Amino acid sequence: MLLVRGVVDGLTRILEPWSSLYRNNPAVQTTLTFLHLAGIFLGGGFAIATDRETFIAMAARISGQIRHLQHLHTVHRPVMLGLVIAISSGFLLFLADIETFARSWVFWVKMTLLALLLTNGYLLSRTETALRQGEQPDSPVLWARLRYISGASIALWLTLILAGTLLRSA
Repeated sequence: MLLVRGVVDGLTRILEPWSSLYRNNPAVQTTLTFLHLAGIFLGGGFAIATDRETFIAMAARISGQIRHLQHLHTVHRPVMLGLVIAISSGFLLFLADIETFARSWVFWVKMTLLALLLTNGYLLSRTETALRQGEQPDSPVLWARLRYISGASIALWLTLILAGTLLRSA
């Protein structure tokens, strides 16, 4: 614990110029907050809309499911772009007040949720690829997995937003 405190204190001193710039410049604060929220809305918006479409596609005929898998494949890029924007801006927000965030249990819950979201996205991509390139694009086991992953995705995106809201107000 003492080592962590020493590392946090040392980083706080090193990052003081950035922290001061952020703290004393409303334009920087506004820009970073906008980028963080825009990244979440971009990535989460595409992801949640596509998760909903996954539930609908499960009831469709095989041709509709194949079309959905092709669409699902194209959605990865805007979701990843949103995540890159959100994570990059979030990292800069963290560096602006490292002492507060490093000691906040809400921050670490949010980071855990982010890790779970990224893992879920990886599993979604693997399952989608297996369905799209496999010999059985109508595999009930893989479609059930995709349904579970899509449900988890919605829950993780929304819980991540809740954690961010709690972090902001704490």
